[in-house]
Amino acid sequence: MIPFVNLISGSPLALAGFGDLSLSNLINTILAILIAIDVHELGHALTADRLGDDTPRLSGHISLNPFRHMDQFGIIMLFITSISGTAFTYGFTPINEDKLRRRTKFGPALVTIAGPLMNLILAALVALVLAKSTGVASDGSGAPAIGGNSSLFDFALKLFTINTFLFVFNLVPFPPLDGWKLVSELLTPKARYDLRQFVQYGPMIILALLFFEPQIHFFSNVIFPITNGIENHFLQFWGASFQVA
Repeated sequence: MIPFVNLISGSPLALAGFGDLSLSNLINTILAILIAIDVHELGHALTADRLGDDTPRLSGHISLNPFRHMDQFGIIMLFITSISGTAFTYGFTPINEDKLRRRTKFGPALVTIAGPLMNLILAALVALVLAKSTGVASDGSGAPAIGGNSSLFDFALKLFTINTFLFVFNLVPFPPLDGWKLVSELLTPKARYDLRQFVQYGPMIILALLFFEPQIHFFSNVIFPITNGIENHFLQFWGASFQVA
């Protein structure tokens, strides 16, 4: 590990409730997550590059290839967990905070927020497609469709919900999520030092939230209501005739 490089684990994904275990749903889920990770980490990388940190560029993270932003464990985790109907994985972008602060003291915070904002922008654009291009499937099934293709509608809807979810979830102030990075920028060096053990166990806390969701209802009571509110706001803004339940 290179001491001066801070790894932003910018794309932890925890997606619950995918009851449909069909092959088409599995493919849609994996593709949508890879696109979401790609735009998220590219947002981190491009912002850092713009602020004078060439670390992402030198490490190959200025790329549209989502696998450039994932390690082998994250890729394996994505495919294994997707089979169960619940997907979990992560991405990362290496940055040099010292270089960012040479441009502005808010450099690390700007790089951090860029990832979730990219997901929010993509969600808004997909919402426009869903709202303006939907119709009825050409096969006579009556299913919602884009250009007569219900499969394309299903994929767009999956991409929409995953990117909105990623925006909301990444702003939760738990390490290593982006929300914690933003909060930590407001803390004093002493406070950050005192919270180092909390940071160390952050990933375990997130996994515990996932595994114990049926008991604690963190996602169903906190994350999903916010996510659904944003989704329906976008759809209403673009004039859609349906809402996301």
